[in-house]
Amino acid sequence: MIDFEEIRKQIAIKHNVLLDKDDPILITITINEIVLSRYLDLVTERYSDASRDLTIALLHQQEESKRIAEKIITEASDYVSNQVRQSVEESILEAGKNLKQQLLGNNIANNNYYAQKAEKKATLATIMAVVSTVVAVVTLVVVALN
Repeated sequence: MIDFEEIRKQIAIKHNVLLDKDDPILITITINEIVLSRYLDLVTERYSDASRDLTIALLHQQEESKRIAEKIITEASDYVSNQVRQSVEESILEAGKNLKQQLLGNNIANNNYYAQKAEKKATLATIMAVVSTVVAVVTLVVVALN
């Protein structure tokens, strides 16, 4: 609320004019105060609406970003898994070919050596596939939790 006594005092000091308590200029000040108060209420209401709308939009965008990230990670883990599986299959086929060639050879000791080597390669390829799958799943879980 406006202090009319303070206004009257300031005008008297600055302008050497003494306003009556029912001076029309004080009525104008009251009208201005009412109008400005109403506009301030409207601006506050619109600001609140805009703030709420922005918050909703940001939350929606965050959910959409999570969904997209989950999709990308899932597709990447599928790709890695397929590549590892393909590599394992190729290693097994190559080891099998080497084993077959060695079995056709005349040195049994060499055959056992190459069979063990092929078995180690197959085991290593399987371990790589398992590790890659675990890493992909852990990455997916971390992104989903964030």
